[in-house]
This record gives sequence, structure tokens and C-alpha cells, in this order.
Amino acid sequence: MAVRDSINIQVIEGIRTAMLEEIQIHEDPELDLSQLQDADLSFLQLVEAARKSAAAKGKRFRLAAPASPHLVSLLERAGFLADGNAQARQFWLEGGVQ
Repeated sequence: MAVRDSINIQVIEGIRTAMLEEIQIHEDPELDLSQLQDADLSFLQLVEAARKSAAAKGKRFRLAAPASPHLVSLLERAGFLADGNAQARQFWLEGGVQ
């Protein structure tokens, strides 16, 4: 699933619906953020929830590529990359499978 442009609280519901469908349809859902221009905290929360939801269903959720520098900055400010959260760091910084 490719995410483009800017994602914020005003458009998050449509992205949530698309992510849920992606998780239901695909065995190994992948999120492509290469065209993402900007995002807010609601997007990070949604991706984390989708990652956990996929794992609960025994599916591997992954990023097509590591997070961009802009997204990494947002992740750091929001505390998603705090010490001790190795799984989140692997997912976001290495495009890791979860």
C-alpha cells in the first residue's frame, strides 16, 4: 500500500480503512512511504496500531523502505524511538518485518 502526500488527523480515517483492508487481504502487508510528504502524530499511531494488529493475526507487516529523515524526526519527538523499544526501532529505521 502506497501512502502519498500529507497525512493528518483530517484524512486519517480513509487511510485507516485502507490499511485494515491491506492487512485482511495480504499475508505480508507492506507500507510504502516513499511518496509521503508530511505526517502528524495520528499517522504514526495508526501505523503502530496496524503493525500490532497484523502481528496479532500472525501476519508480517513491513515498510517498503526505512523511514525518511523527516519521519524519523517526528518519531523521535513523539517518543516512538525511545531506548528499549528495539522492535519499533527495527521497524521504522530498517524497514523491518514485524
